[in-house]
Amino acid sequence: MATAIRVEMLPARLGDCLLVECLRPRRRPWRMLVDGGPADTWPLLQARLDRLPATDPTIDAAVVTHIDSDHIGGMIPFLASDFAREHVRDVWFNGRPHLSRPRSAPRSVAQGETVTATLTGAPGAQPGMPWNLAFSGGAIAAAPAPGIREVSIPNGPRITVLSPNAPRLAALGKVWFETLDKALRPDHERPLPAPLGPLGDLAALAARRTAKDSTAANGSSIALLVEHRGASLVLGADAFGPVLAESLRAVAQARGIPALAVDALKLPHHGSQANVIGNLISVAPARHFLVSSNGDTFGHPDDPAIARVVTGAPSGATLWFNYRNARTQRWADATLTSRHGYAVRYPTKPDTGVLVRLPVRS
Repeated sequence: MATAIRVEMLPARLGDCLLVECLRPRRRPWRMLVDGGPADTWPLLQARLDRLPATDPTIDAAVVTHIDSDHIGGMIPFLASDFAREHVRDVWFNGRPHLSRPRSAPRSVAQGETVTATLTGAPGAQPGMPWNLAFSGGAIAAAPAPGIREVSIPNGPRITVLSPNAPRLAALGKVWFETLDKALRPDHERPLPAPLGPLGDLAALAARRTAKDSTAANGSSIALLVEHRGASLVLGADAFGPVLAESLRAVAQARGIPALAVDALKLPHHGSQANVIGNLISVAPARHFLVSSNGDTFGHPDDPAIARVVTGAPSGATLWFNYRNARTQRWADATLTSRHGYAVRYPTKPDTGVLVRLPVRS
């Protein structure tokens, strides 16, 4: 069966680094790079970019979803590279100019606005790069409910913005410099949490009450619905579960359907129980669920989050992990997969991540 969308989740340790290709007959793929993982992911990302076809390695959209170190760390050297200057057609990133009521900047922090400096061509950065061209230079934000905001790429995918919404952008504006300073000077990494226990009753685990994510950076995440040749992919970044669910529900309403069935959903916030809520799984039932994390810092994915996926997903769904380790291996237990009717996939090689192919459906 012909492939419509290819999704590569590179092994970016605790972060995200995804290469998305929308395949087009008799044309080169439309390509999107989503985040660059933490800083130590850059050599791996650079090596992957080197393997793109020399005849046309264009990245049509380089998405910096939000200012957390495990997402922008590798994007900073990428955006400063010769490759980016020559081959990136548009950078999608909500910087300080797109936020409401930003505070005045302490000088030391303002000098650290590396991503913004790269895009604007500030002193010490490469010449200005294309920035949010697909959005006329404005903020990338979901439309107020029940509206939807779509971008149709000529001869390419249809993309719907799911997150952030206006309140989440405004919330980031109030703490922009503190948040950016933390992202550029990461000091929050910590050892793996308590030892893993048995999974037990997944229904009870899924129903466990957990706190919701409230961090300004995660709430500002750019999350997207990518649709191409009948295939569909939700890129959840670190977005808030309720915001994603509300936007996906709005898309379904606009199309006159009860729920928006999608081919693949990249779980928000690396499978955190604070972001993967039951409503998200029910409003966008998926065939494939993608998890990007090795769990070495915050212990993602959380068991209640994956339990919500397994117990709420359509029968026959597949979990894709970009690392095979003790935390993720437990979900391949034959008793669990048989009882709940799902499959599990891992990388064939530890340093390559996983590749998910979504077939043409129209």
